[in-house]
Parts: sequence; structure tokens; C-alpha cells
Amino acid sequence: MTTFRLALAALGLASAVVAGCSPPEDQLAKGRNLVLISLDTLRADRLGAHGYSVQGSSPSPRLDDLMGNGVRFASASAPRAITWPSLATVLTGLYPRSHGVADNGYKLADDLPTLATILQSEGYRTGRFLSNMCQANPSGWDQTYCSRGNDSKIDPQALEWLDSLEDGPLFFLWVHYFGAHSPYYNGGTRAAQRLDPGYEGPVAPKKGWLNRIMLEKIPLNEADLRHLDALYDAAVMGSDRFVGALLDGLKERGMLDNSLIVLLSDHGEELYDHNAYIYHACSVYQTGLHVPLAFVAPGIIPAGDVVEQSVELLDVSPTVLELLGVEAPPSLQGSSLVPYLLDPGTEEEGRPAFSEYGDTRIHTVLSGNWKLVDNPDHDSPICLPGATERHYPVAPVELYNLVEDPLEKRNLAEQYPEKVEELRELIRRRFADLPNRLTPQEIPEELKEELEALGYVAN
Repeated sequence: MTTFRLALAALGLASAVVAGCSPPEDQLAKGRNLVLISLDTLRADRLGAHGYSVQGSSPSPRLDDLMGNGVRFASASAPRAITWPSLATVLTGLYPRSHGVADNGYKLADDLPTLATILQSEGYRTGRFLSNMCQANPSGWDQTYCSRGNDSKIDPQALEWLDSLEDGPLFFLWVHYFGAHSPYYNGGTRAAQRLDPGYEGPVAPKKGWLNRIMLEKIPLNEADLRHLDALYDAAVMGSDRFVGALLDGLKERGMLDNSLIVLLSDHGEELYDHNAYIYHACSVYQTGLHVPLAFVAPGIIPAGDVVEQSVELLDVSPTVLELLGVEAPPSLQGSSLVPYLLDPGTEEEGRPAFSEYGDTRIHTVLSGNWKLVDNPDHDSPICLPGATERHYPVAPVELYNLVEDPLEKRNLAEQYPEKVEELRELIRRRFADLPNRLTPQEIPEELKEELEALGYVAN
């Protein structure tokens, strides 16, 4: 037990925390700045903090160090493996069906409260510096900058904005990096020169080549897959460097120790693990849904703890608002993770984690060791322009034991029909009475071109 939790127990607060009651405000992060760091397409299981290594060392030392300075969630899930719906959930505390951002290019309704609008009304200065989602969620921001995929421009712009703020007001800084998104150019030449030199084959950091591999279902051999991993790992290393530069800038300005920092990813990446698919938008598997998540607040949140129970990105908004001592809207569908942050060793069973798939009835649920993919209408995601029907097949029902089969290769639905029904009932209960804002939106042609230039294809 950490010194922090011993102090809580001495004050008679530990039981109140586990029971879901808030400790006194001076034990929370009230009066601190908020820094939200989100990285596109970052698979949790490809970080050193989650046990991954490249050539004997972590590809993500700065991210590992940041997560080690707070509480890391080992089993956090995205609401969908695609950027705009997932990050809209982070900002609103609502599932995609309830915030209405069903796909990339959809806009969030102005009447929905978000972290930005709520904190702005509390006197925070708000700035977002994005490599993606340039036209999403326009409300609540005092300052917006978008680099359209160029992560190298993000840190200087964000730090320049911080330097422009007058002394006194708290700030909410959101930095979103394009990260390890295909075609993985954040890795530069690192894959070809250091991680997998001498490779000659069809895998290259070029959208056209990667699309062709998937569209034509070109078989990839061991060497090809090794180079695909190298491209991705190199991009993770590049992203790690950008985050490190931001943290250095915050520290130089004396802002690091007076901030609540939230680190997360919007989704993962398939990397050929299912259906010969490399990207993420069609994924219903943990390769696309399992994301890193950590909360850091020096002196407030204990350092170095890991929460094993399953949680959702849906829980970020209620957690942040409770930590900052700001009243949360009653509409939030997530749950505050503050009890876990103050006592990561609590024996409370993890909550089920869910995902949706656009306006279809495809849902997934993760509960304990089990994962269900439910596709009652036998829908087939469209992943690439020109792809044939059933190019990315999702069975009507898929059941996996993630402890025995973490990559979800063996469908156990026929062997365990009772477990299937149990998990289906969790989905029915969770979504039965939620508000539904899923209506088609016309995406402007200019935005379609922008999304395609960033590597997005038909979803």
C-alpha cells in the first residue's frame, strides 16, 4: 500500500473511496490545469509499459515514464476503432450513438456539453492543437490549431499558446498527435535503416501499397509481417519523441507539477491480425479497441500503480471533472475512475466495456476474461473502396476467452451458448434506454478530400 493510501486510511477515507464517495476537495486536483494527450492509432500492447520491446528495449520510454508517474489502466477500451467517434466519446462521456458522431467527418452537436465547454464556463482557457480531427467539435475552444497530419508542428504551437496566456487563469490543453497512423511516416527511415534493414517486399510506408495488400489480399510471409511491425514500431518511437518534447516544454515552464495529465489513444491497429486487414476502422477486435490510458497528477494520484480491471474511454470525462472539482452533467454515461485512482488495489470487479459500429447493430462487450462480438444483422464492414462484399467478414456471433486466446483467433460461440446469451444480455441492458442521435450527416467534399489525404478510406 502506498504512503498516499495509508494516509487516506488514517483519515478514515479509504472505505469511503471504495464505496464511491469523494474524498475532500483538497485531496483532488481542484485548481490544477488539464493536459489531455491523445495519440492516434496507438495499440496498448505495443508499448513498453504493457510489456512490449523492440530489439530488447522499449519503443516508448517517454510514454512509459509518464504512465509510471501516475496510475495506468491495463484494460481500457475504445467505443469504436476509429478516431472521431472515439475522441468525441472522450470529450462528452457519451457513447457514439448518443453524441451522434457515427463516423469520421461527422460533427458534434453544439448543444452537447463537452470537457471544453464545461471547463471554459469554469474560467479555464482552452486550446486544442491537433494533427487530425481538424473540423470536429468546434465549440468551447479559445484557440485551435491543426497541422493536418504533421506532428512536428504540434508541440511548438501548443507551447507558444501556453506562453501567450496571462498569469492566473487555469488552462485546458488538448494535444492530439497523428501518431502511429498509417502509412506510418512518423517513423521516418528508422524501420528501413535500423529495425529491419535490407527488406525487399510489398510492405512499404505508402498508402497505395498498403491498400493494395488488403484489397487484393496479398499473402504476407514472416519477413513481410516483420517489416510491417517495424514500420509501426518506428512510428510509435517517433510519437514517443513528440510527447517527450511536449513534457519537457511543460516542465521548463513550471507547468508539469501543477497539471492533471491524461494520456490515451483513440484506438489501435490491426496490423494483419484479422482478415488480412492492416488498418483499424473495420476492427471489432481488441487489436483495434484496447488502448493505453493513464492519469497523472504529482502529489495527488499515486505513482506507479496499475489497475487491471476493465474500463472505457467513456469514463474519462466523469473522472476528469471529479478530479478537478467541477460538477458533471447528469447526462454522462461513463463512471468516474477516481476510486481506482485513489485505491488501485480495490477488489471491485471490473465493469463491462462496450463498443459500437456506426449505425449498425454490431456491438462488442468485454466482461472479465470473455469478449463477445454480436452481429445480429450479419453486417459486413466496408473497409476499402472497391472491396467486394464480405471482404472483412464478421460472424453473426463470436466469443473469445482473452486469457487463453488474446488475439481472438478461436471462436468459442458454439461451445458456450450460455456465455453468449449472458453477454448479449449485457449489451441489451446497456444500450436499451440510451438517447440515440445517430442520423446521417452529409460530409462536405473538401472534408472528404482532407480525410483521404490523411490516409482514411471507406469505413
